[in-house]
Amino acid sequence: MNIVVFGLYLIFIYYIGYKGYKRVNTAEDLIVAGWSMPLPVVTGSLVAAMLAAPFFFAAIGSGYTSGGFEGSATMGGLGTCMILGALIWTKPLRRLRGWTLADYYGLRYGSKKLGAYTGIVMAVAFGVFNAAALTVGGTYIIQQLFQIDFIPAAILFVSLTALYSVIGGLWAVAYTEIVQGALAIAGILGISIFIFFYYPDVTFNPEWWNISELLNRGGVEFWTLYLVLALGDIPAVDLGQRVAAAKSPRVAQKSMIIAGSIVIAISWIPGMLGEAFKSIYPNSSNPETLMLAFAQGYFPPILAAIFLTAMAAMGMSTVAACYVATSGIMTKNIYLDFINKNPDPKKLLFISRSVILLSAALGLVLAIGAQKVIDLAYLAWDIVFVTLFWPIVLGPFWKRVSTPAVWASITVGLIYYIVTSITGVPGPTTTSEGFIGLLDELWHMPVFSGVIVSGVTIIVLSFLIPPSQHVLDMHKVGRDKSLDDVGSKEELNV
Repeated sequence: MNIVVFGLYLIFIYYIGYKGYKRVNTAEDLIVAGWSMPLPVVTGSLVAAMLAAPFFFAAIGSGYTSGGFEGSATMGGLGTCMILGALIWTKPLRRLRGWTLADYYGLRYGSKKLGAYTGIVMAVAFGVFNAAALTVGGTYIIQQLFQIDFIPAAILFVSLTALYSVIGGLWAVAYTEIVQGALAIAGILGISIFIFFYYPDVTFNPEWWNISELLNRGGVEFWTLYLVLALGDIPAVDLGQRVAAAKSPRVAQKSMIIAGSIVIAISWIPGMLGEAFKSIYPNSSNPETLMLAFAQGYFPPILAAIFLTAMAAMGMSTVAACYVATSGIMTKNIYLDFINKNPDPKKLLFISRSVILLSAALGLVLAIGAQKVIDLAYLAWDIVFVTLFWPIVLGPFWKRVSTPAVWASITVGLIYYIVTSITGVPGPTTTSEGFIGLLDELWHMPVFSGVIVSGVTIIVLSFLIPPSQHVLDMHKVGRDKSLDDVGSKEELNV
């Protein structure tokens, strides 16, 4: 039954991929869908991206091992980052006519080299580490569907995903995600309702949902999980790629707010499921796979097959978006900006598709080596948080941010994170409990102290080195509300 249902799903996505292939004539069609995606498509795509099965499974694992709040932190953080991103950079990115999120840095701060620099950081974080995390989670599902070992399951998952990404690009990814997101929400709610009514005695244990723990040293895991996503994932390249494809800045912002609100509304579910699975499946060696095991053990075969296929679809669509976003960065911010400014359109399209395959291959190798979702995912978000957070958060609102300050902030943050991850964060530790103890724990994590160091760097240098007139002009363009309803390929005169 699993193979039949999954086979029908493959027919569907490759049909959409074929439809996308007929629409993809240039690299910009592949990467930003011709700047034409309407509100329902962008919103559905973003919901599916944030409810990616691997992240949801990882959140359940946190709930299983740590508690309800910790299990809900990942989804809550992802939903929060979308709403914050909507209010911070979605409209400026589209007003500046960026192909990729890395374009925001290059255009806003008047430096294509800076766009390439930030693009490389994004490509490594999301196109390699995040793609690998998503590959691990997707492989778990393929294992359950076909009852095969991890490595062949990983190869199958990546091959199927990379192929339809190469064929249809962002257009195909986004349109398939509408169906995938709807199926995923239905499956998640179905399992949650089933557990809530049939196992009410193992849900919402006060010991696992003790809010007072969040304000002392014991709450450090929750705040680490939540803040790294709520703030650190604001410069998310896969979200940026979807937003860049929206038909207008107004559509881009609305879609992010709606999708973020949906994710926050169901963010409590992973914590509840993790808590319940702690009792239903005690002493599990890999709690990230328990949602799949529950579906197969308690659902009728046809429903279990539909649920597993929906989860596989979520994983495939989200990792496909990482591939396409990485391709966009390498195509636009590296090849077009520095290697060949006027390439043959067919050659450029070939390069874009080749980068998708490269990203898929690198993610596959790393996934096979690590075989853990949460560790790889948070490594990607840590890197982005300590490097790219301040330039994109301050840029739309503070015109004094200068290009040298951005260069320094990103570089200092990256070096600090690498060094302190090896040597430890400097500064004395305390044994204080309560809020002081919590702050001490957070400071001694390289990601949080690194964000403070990079933030101080960008603020101080922006006062010492003023921005150029061009950078000031780009700040005005990013705030020009008259551009909010202009966005199609023809209107942009691209």
